[in-house]
Amino acid sequence: SSEEERALKDLQLPAGYELIIDAKNVKYFDHSLNEEMINLFKTHGFTSILSYHCNMHSTGAGMSCLGLMPRSHFSIHSFPEESVLFIDFFSEGEMNLYSLYEDIKGILFDTNQEENFKSNQGDNFDVNVPDVKILWTQCMRGFREEFSDDYDSSMNPLDGEITQDIYGPKDDSTIKKRVVSLKTKYQNVEIVEILPKFHSISHISYVKSLSNDESYESLNKELYRTDKQVFLDGDLQSSLYGEVPYHEAMVHPAMMTHPNPKRVAIIGGGEGATLREVLKHNTVEEVVMVDIDEEFINLCRAHIPEWSDCSDLIGSSGGGGVGGEKA
Repeated sequence: SSEEERALKDLQLPAGYELIIDAKNVKYFDHSLNEEMINLFKTHGFTSILSYHCNMHSTGAGMSCLGLMPRSHFSIHSFPEESVLFIDFFSEGEMNLYSLYEDIKGILFDTNQEENFKSNQGDNFDVNVPDVKILWTQCMRGFREEFSDDYDSSMNPLDGEITQDIYGPKDDSTIKKRVVSLKTKYQNVEIVEILPKFHSISHISYVKSLSNDESYESLNKELYRTDKQVFLDGDLQSSLYGEVPYHEAMVHPAMMTHPNPKRVAIIGGGEGATLREVLKHNTVEEVVMVDIDEEFINLCRAHIPEWSDCSDLIGSSGGGGVGGEKA
């Protein structure tokens, strides 16, 4: 029957998310590291470990550990001689594993653990090992239109551009950070910070821009800033590097076509950038912005104030300097 065929399909094609982490320049390896990882999995709700087994590598350095949990499994592979750690975690269901990644990163960057391991190693500890570098990806497994008759990709925010373009790729971009993730009454909001690849900004140049070493990068910090991107229900809405030409093109042709615009209505525009551009016209006496999602407006004010910054407009509160009114 069709019901039996569907049940068999569900069994053969479990749907979930896979988190893959490659960590280089890891400074400590011992059994406590694996124990910490397992305890971390438990704090994220994966409390029942049905099977757990570790094997030492043939060289005697490093080990591979496999764990099986209800509807989830994980593997941890360590290679101390290369200072490399590999973690693969899969969980069924629509669970975003980004918070798990953040906590794993916290363990790998834990200076207390490093100091403890350094004291145990004594003269064998290599002080010249570079800082930890992490490559990671969160992949969707099993989610697709034909997987289930009831599955609707538009209802799954992680089946959108944010997974394809941000969480999915695993490359040498070490700046891939979630600024905020929240489900409002109306939509899923994700704001992320990344290195803008289309501007060919390398991680080395970005790090130099944060210093005060009189390098070109440090003297021109604005050329090497990270990009912020806004996703609603998984799809890209706006970005720091692209929002200015987008909103300028949206607003100014209409404003300049009108002989004397005084009263303006903005339907939507929760980021505040459309309002910012409208206020550049000194004929405007009144602007009303209507947006259905007040929570989204407040998130934008808190996390992407650049979109609504009017401090450089002549006549704004604060005389056009930093600290003027926000749209």
